[in-house]
Amino acid sequence: MNRLVRSISLMVALPLFFVGPSLALDDFSNNFTANLNQVALDSLSQDIGAVMGGGSFHTGKALGFPLGFDVGVHVPVVGVQEDNAILKDDGSTTQGLWGQVEVGLPLNLNIIARLGKFYDGDMLGGGIRYGLFSPSIPGLPAISITGLYSTLDHDYFKADTLSANVALSFNIPVIHPYVGVGYDVTTLDLRDPAFVGAPASVSRDLEGESSGYRAEAGVNLSIIPFTYITLGAGLANGQEMYHAGAGVKF
Repeated sequence: MNRLVRSISLMVALPLFFVGPSLALDDFSNNFTANLNQVALDSLSQDIGAVMGGGSFHTGKALGFPLGFDVGVHVPVVGVQEDNAILKDDGSTTQGLWGQVEVGLPLNLNIIARLGKFYDGDMLGGGIRYGLFSPSIPGLPAISITGLYSTLDHDYFKADTLSANVALSFNIPVIHPYVGVGYDVTTLDLRDPAFVGAPASVSRDLEGESSGYRAEAGVNLSIIPFTYITLGAGLANGQEMYHAGAGVKF
């Protein structure tokens, strides 16, 4: 039993090990005031939306009721767009860290709660997943749809994202493949500290707004019963996207 607990703890900690140092940075602040223009803010909001909507699914099968739950850590990584001058100088990719809890409800409904970090910004989110098809026979596809609301709170801005996902997966022993698509709509409202040191010619009414897509395919490796390691890849708004995660699922 102790060996199982240690193995589960290691699996959940792996994504934290790889992404932890980058989350301690504040790449939002580095080039923010110097790039207060509509193009950069819209592009930033699109990349933020991809991170906030990312990592939100790794299966198409809805959890059962009353004992179904899924507790995991998920790291979405997205490529930074060329027009996103605020983050582009700090690297070609950006990433967030989500802790996610999902609980099964009656009628094939699941409730989702998320808490995370994006550099030194705090993320909070939640939503509902509905299982359109949740077969018990191995090999048949499971399909679900998800609606999520997420928010990012930073000293310079507040971002809000509405996300919709469709995911499909196959219940194959040990390796559980999945594919899915998502769509994110994001607004970025600036706060007064963002304008400190900015020229007077910069409009204080600037805000970012965008929408974009995600497409992802991956596998869940269930080497230890009731646990999983998720590895996925795809595209977000034309840029590369990756998803690493680990957790416990019943």
